[in-house]
Amino acid sequence: MTDLVEVKPSLLHGKGVFASRKIEKGEVLVKSHMALIHINENLPEVLATLQFPWTEEYDAICISDAGSFFNHSSSPNAEVKIRDFDNLIQTFVAKTAIVKGTEITIYYNDAFEEFVKA
Repeated sequence: MTDLVEVKPSLLHGKGVFASRKIEKGEVLVKSHMALIHINENLPEVLATLQFPWTEEYDAICISDAGSFFNHSSSPNAEVKIRDFDNLIQTFVAKTAIVKGTEITIYYNDAFEEFVKA
């Protein structure tokens, strides 16, 4: 994990990702390694809620860093900027400047793919 973020209890849901210092717009927050899960895999809810769309055949789950702990917001301050399909790495970037101590959120729902900047 970088010195930019830390995972701690969130008022939004369970645990969340928080800025450990001031973050500038466009800074890379986290590069998370991903594990592929076939889209027809029937995962337990605790894992299913961590899935990110990846390809037509596979979804992916973050298996490193803080990637699985970003909570949802309809006004997010971060976004998925890069999905490296060859190396299975997903990069989260600050969408806005973020004040130290602020929870960092991304947008996700059934239309998540529209908001991924791949």
